[in-house]
Amino acid sequence: MTSPSSLLKAASRLLLGLALLVPMALLLAVAVVALSAPARAEEPAPAAATCPGTSLLPRLRETERFRPLLEKAEATPNGRGKLFRIEREGLAPSYLYGTMHMTDPRVLALEPQADSALDGAGRLVIETTDVLKGPSAQLAVLARPDLLNLPAGKRLGDYLTPEMRGKVEAKLLSYGIPFGSVETLQPWFFSVGLLLPACEMQRQAAGAEVLDVSLATRAEKAGKPVLGLETAVEQLEAMGSLSMDLQVQTLLATLELKPQMPDIFETMIELYLSGDIATISAVAEAAMPLSEVPEESVAAYTEFEDRIIETRNHTMATRLQPILKEGGAFVAVGALHLPGEAGLVELLRKAGYRVTRAD
Repeated sequence: MTSPSSLLKAASRLLLGLALLVPMALLLAVAVVALSAPARAEEPAPAAATCPGTSLLPRLRETERFRPLLEKAEATPNGRGKLFRIEREGLAPSYLYGTMHMTDPRVLALEPQADSALDGAGRLVIETTDVLKGPSAQLAVLARPDLLNLPAGKRLGDYLTPEMRGKVEAKLLSYGIPFGSVETLQPWFFSVGLLLPACEMQRQAAGAEVLDVSLATRAEKAGKPVLGLETAVEQLEAMGSLSMDLQVQTLLATLELKPQMPDIFETMIELYLSGDIATISAVAEAAMPLSEVPEESVAAYTEFEDRIIETRNHTMATRLQPILKEGGAFVAVGALHLPGEAGLVELLRKAGYRVTRAD
């Protein structure tokens, strides 16, 4: 049987992955069903508010456990950098930029190199343009309730032991959320709604744009076309394809880790701003002093990486080909799509492009 500590260690990596790699379509889905329960008990935050939190990095750097994890992260191909230049003879250069789907003002402020690259690009490419389409995109999500809800006749309690259900109900009540208000939602969806900081949800509700949407707004004002690599439905299908065991694991970990999420998000933002993208996984593993991960939890994380990161990387790389052949594109996707052997940077190199860091 999986111990709670082992479960939290594995799921903490899932949560940080989700936090940085939440598909853009989820923002649309959250708006459609108004999943704002985690923020209801708190006062609304101004659109420019900064979320509270203290970076975990100073503490982690003092631990022996973090050192080998950091070395592993540093050895990850393309694990550092958010902006990459894409070149092929005879074409105007394109750029690949890793984003964080948040409204934090620090995240929204582009580095000079990225700012210049966007200005010089002839078109912008983001994960999905459906989030820009308003009511029509919301109707597309509403037409697929199976993407956000459990199968007909099923309830969250059907996937929990009596002991687990008691803990979940107690945790939800402590956050001001009745169990009955979420028991028909898929656990992955509810988990993401919970892990986003209340101030982030409130900023979005107040009209603040996440980085990707902010880039699209800027491009449209400049008269540049904005293209998408996926549809909202495709992104939500990827999330919904996660096994129910993995979804439940992630929900349980979310409820346990929620009080620490402000510090975790602050750490993640610090790493994102410095371009240390691969180190995010190292922090996720080192942040919790937990026992070793059981085999089933390792398999669960592998499932997440395969379906939400690597499979989508291949889809994006394929769909980018005709766009890159025209040259002059600025491609902005979640930062965790960039690093690794199966990351977009390596996939584009294998497709014959010269891809180099530009930040």
